[in-house]
Parts: sequence; structure tokens; C-alpha cells
Amino acid sequence: MIMKLPFLLWLLLAASLSAQVQVESLPEPGIQPQVAVTAERVVHLVYLKGDPEACDIRHTTRPLAGGAWNAPETVNSTPHSAIATGTIRGAQMALGKDGSVQVIWNGNAEAKPNKMAQAPLLHARLVPGARTFSLQQNLLGDTTALDGGASIAANGKGRVAVVWHAAPPGKDDESARRVWVRYSEDNGATFAPPAALNEPKPGVCACCSLRAHLGDDGTLHVLYRAATTPTERGMWLITCKAGEPTLKKLDDWRVAICPMSSASLMASGPALRGAWENDGQIVTAYLAENTTSQKIGPKNAKHPTLARNAKGQTIIASIIGSGWSKAGTLHWDILDPQGLVAKSGDGGKLPVWSYPATYARLDGSFVVLR
Repeated sequence: MIMKLPFLLWLLLAASLSAQVQVESLPEPGIQPQVAVTAERVVHLVYLKGDPEACDIRHTTRPLAGGAWNAPETVNSTPHSAIATGTIRGAQMALGKDGSVQVIWNGNAEAKPNKMAQAPLLHARLVPGARTFSLQQNLLGDTTALDGGASIAANGKGRVAVVWHAAPPGKDDESARRVWVRYSEDNGATFAPPAALNEPKPGVCACCSLRAHLGDDGTLHVLYRAATTPTERGMWLITCKAGEPTLKKLDDWRVAICPMSSASLMASGPALRGAWENDGQIVTAYLAENTTSQKIGPKNAKHPTLARNAKGQTIIASIIGSGWSKAGTLHWDILDPQGLVAKSGDGGKLPVWSYPATYARLDGSFVVLR
């Protein structure tokens, strides 16, 4: 015998399975938010504030349960030494051992010691007990032609990985670019020299950013947009385990332009989920041995960001219609645990050079910051 549930009960059941989305503004005027949540249920937020060509990085926190943000503080020790122009060179953040806050960003002209110097790759950290971030330090080493944004990843054992792409000494063409990493084993106090991760397949899209993830076992994953030929713009995955990197091509995109794109990467249960752009649409996939990707959302989408709640639902927020000096609008899709789009929505206009950030609350709802 099949029981028929009352229509109202069906509605209540459907509502309980559908995650709620709350769209919020940043605590002060700013762009390019990045969010991370600690095991102690504290939300950390960094964003850029000021002139897009010479801005500051701001950091604040709030309880995961909600409430007001704490008074923001400035990350960079040299004023106005960050850059927002282009959307992909701003700050990225990771949480390390004992809740340390690790931040990396591309420096601008304000950060150069002289006009002839290379644009620096800058790092600062906030360790427990400290009132302010450390003095910013340049981690570029002898690599050259820094362009698209860098990434930072950390785990709870004190290992930090700073990842960026640049050319080796004496070269500056796109096909020669490598993905580089500098490891720290002391929670970001000191770093080893740069090491190339894609030596067998050089060539990186110069004005696209990449995204890194560091597992508890020390395995590093990096999503990046390749440029081994002038028309290649497909995404690749680097997996570096025990110091040995392997490369895997995730998709193909044949176009002779630089998309100025960014990507997102997060732990999703026992696997990693990535999100990136391909031909103007967001692509997402579990980065397992047999990767099966899916395109979601509307056309003309960029800069996806990911979050997952305790129910196994995933939100992918992105910006629609943005471009060089052109603002776009917020869009989000929620995937059910099977990866199907269960709900979609829009959230108004975002500032020029910006994109959203998102995180999940304990009740399964999502917060999208713009």
C-alpha cells in the first residue's frame, strides 16, 4: 500500500531539503572577498579596499553562527601594495597550524623597491597571540614576469605551500611559464626555494590565476590554465605527492585569447571538487581518477567559488557578464549530493573587478558575500 502525503507535507519536506541562501554585503566597501572557516567555527574574511591599482588587503572575522563582523584590520605592511585591476591578482588566504592566517597576493608598483624591480609576490601571516600581521615578504625568488594571481594552501601540521606561475630566469614568453611552489614547514615563517611543478609541460595562461589545496598528508593539488600552444586554454591538475608531481589534463578550450579566469578547489568528503570556466560557462567536477565534468549555470560566467554544507549540498557562486572595467551580476547554483542542480538564484550587481565568496553555516544554509 502506497501512502499519499498531504500536499502541504510535501512542501515542508521539499523546503527542508532545499538549502537557504543569504546574500550579504562586505562589512565595508571592498571587492574580491575570500573566505575560510576554522574548526572552531570562526569565519575569516579577506578582501581588497581602495584604489584598484593600489589597494589594501583587509581581514576580519565573525562567528560561524552569525552576528556582526569584528573590526577589520589591514594585512599588508606597506600601504596600498595590493592590486585589484584585472580581478585575478588579489589576495588569497589559507588557515594553517593553530589557526594561523596565511595570505598571498601580487604586489603592485607601490610594493617595488625601485622602478626596475620585478613585481613582487607578497606573503604575510597572523599567528595566534599576535595583534597584527607579520611584515610582508617577497617570495618571488629568481622567477620573472609575475602576472596571474597566486594561491596559498596550508594544513594543520605547519606545512604551507605558496603556488604561482612565472617564467624562469632569462625568459618571459607564455609558453615558457612554469607553475612554482615554495614550501614552509614552520607555519609560514620561512620558505624553501622555488621548485617547478610542471617542468615536463611548460606553458601557463599568463593572466589567469590558479588554485591550490594541501591535504593533511602533505599532498598538494593545483588547478591551472595551461598554454602549451598559443591556442590552448584548457585546465590541468597537478598532484604532488612525496615531492613528485604528476599532471593531468581536465578539459580542452581552443581559443587565442587570455580569459583572465580564476578557479576554485575544495575538499568535498573524501574527494576534491573543482570549479572553473570553459568557453564562458562554469564547469565543475570531482577530481578523481576518472574525472567527469559538467557545465552549469548561464553563459558568460566567471570566477566560481565553492562551499559545501553538512547535508552534502554544494553551492557554486559566480559572476555573470563581467569584463575589463565592467561590472557583473551575482549568480549561484546549489547541487544536491548527487551533483544535480537543485536550486538557482541571482543576487544583484557586484562592483567592478569583483566576484563573490560563499560559506556554509551549521544549519546547512549558505552565506554569499558580495
